[in-house]
Amino acid sequence: MRKPKIWQKASPLFSVFYCLFFIFFIFACNRSPEYYFAEGNRLAVSGNPGDAIQMYNRALLLNKIYPEALTSRGMVYEKTGDRQKARYDYEKAIAVDPAYVPAYNNLAALFMDVGEYKEAVKRLTAALEINPSYAHALLNRGISRYKLFDYPGALSDLSRAIELDPKLELAYYQRALASAKLGYPAAAIKDLDSLISADPKVAAAWFERGRLKYNATDYPGAAEDFRRAAELKPGAAAYLYWRAMASARTGSYESALADLEITLKAVPAYAQAWLLRGDIYARLKDMDLARQCYSTALENDPTNAALYKARIAALRDSTRHTVPAKPARKARKKR
Repeated sequence: MRKPKIWQKASPLFSVFYCLFFIFFIFACNRSPEYYFAEGNRLAVSGNPGDAIQMYNRALLLNKIYPEALTSRGMVYEKTGDRQKARYDYEKAIAVDPAYVPAYNNLAALFMDVGEYKEAVKRLTAALEINPSYAHALLNRGISRYKLFDYPGALSDLSRAIELDPKLELAYYQRALASAKLGYPAAAIKDLDSLISADPKVAAAWFERGRLKYNATDYPGAAEDFRRAAELKPGAAAYLYWRAMASARTGSYESALADLEITLKAVPAYAQAWLLRGDIYARLKDMDLARQCYSTALENDPTNAALYKARIAALRDSTRHTVPAKPARKARKKR
């Protein structure tokens, strides 16, 4: 049988191209799963999630028992918002290799994201039974225990995490929160000092240190910390509110009112801010504005109606007491 004409008339260049393509195809098929895994990681870091997933898929086609590839693919799915696939990959990684602790940690983080801290603690405890020196699992279990109001347990986990990895900045912040809850403000401030020294751009660290200073009646120091926090995160109404409280404590009412004005523009229903504004106007003897502020707070927060009504009643009483008394009648002279 004669060959088709296309083969009879094929140019030498086409033949060379075909051979090169065939060689490239064979070479590509011989890539190791580790190669595709590394490519997947590179693509994930460079912001190409779709291509990264394809590389992890190829790695897993060549090696089905590859917990690193499953976990990395799960992380990409998680970043793209597909939590269901991410959970499947983490659980599959644990199934194929029960000793691979990063999969436990990532699975626990999924539970933490939705507030299921008890489930997170279970996974993290399992990871730490396998590797007691896994600092990230200690960090996450410490955070989860804090959320579950187990402050001693949180403090223990976070302290151990810092011992294992002193560069875990989040551990210092979380340990400071736990120390504050347990009544150790000096220890909390020390941790926040360390965090701020390591990274002065962490707004939350300035804010929490400011609150500790405020509770210790160091109002000028608190105001300065709140100022730094507000500069780093201008949209945070709570930072401005607390700075206003500290300013008011130092008698800087104008500064406090300026912060409250910005706060209430951002969050008009911020009842505490209206309450503080009312208190400042009351101190300035502007009873009408104070009453308006308390009334607005009452409208926005009816569950605490008794508090605002008490303030309004106090205004009424103070006004009544400041009304000039009628002049006393002159004593009648005896004739």
